[in-house]
Amino acid sequence: MFNHVGHLTLSEDVTDAQVEGIVDGLLALPGRIPGLVAAEVVRDAGLGAGNAHLRFHMRFDSREDWEGYRMHPEHVSVVKERIAPALAGKAFVQYDDAEVRTSSI
Repeated sequence: MFNHVGHLTLSEDVTDAQVEGIVDGLLALPGRIPGLVAAEVVRDAGLGAGNAHLRFHMRFDSREDWEGYRMHPEHVSVVKERIAPALAGKAFVQYDDAEVRTSSI
């Protein structure tokens, strides 16, 4: 599996309705974009100043599917109509499951 994880920092004047619109928009993408098999979105618990507000994790069948997702009209629409108007900052990581390193006891 190939993964796309993002942290979104939202503007100070963002509304709950805008946040829910972002969450709903991202969660609606699997099944609409080839190779996007799962989406997970969570709000930050608000325990630390300066944290991002939202984290999302999108899972793809392959890197090529992620590359197709980037410019897919459904994804671009969510970014332009829901995320961009509320966005103050962002950070992303893409990786293949085979590259994940874990600790062991």
